[in-house]
Amino acid sequence: MDIKVGQVLEFVEPVNVEGRVIERGTRARVGYILAEVVEPKLTLVLLGGEKPGTVVVDHNVAGIHCRVVSEGT
Repeated sequence: MDIKVGQVLEFVEPVNVEGRVIERGTRARVGYILAEVVEPKLTLVLLGGEKPGTVVVDHNVAGIHCRVVSEGT
């Protein structure tokens, strides 16, 4: 999946990230892509829900557990 800054992603299944469970249906905007030697990491801004905030995930986590719902601006 081609992920870009500004896109809105939706988690299609629950996933444990940084010790917290992000529920199915949670939407997040891609805020930043950090190029790493092994794999890029994404900073996601969680939208709505009980615990808004940011999480950092590996690119493959977003690619497997999310779908793009908006291309952003």
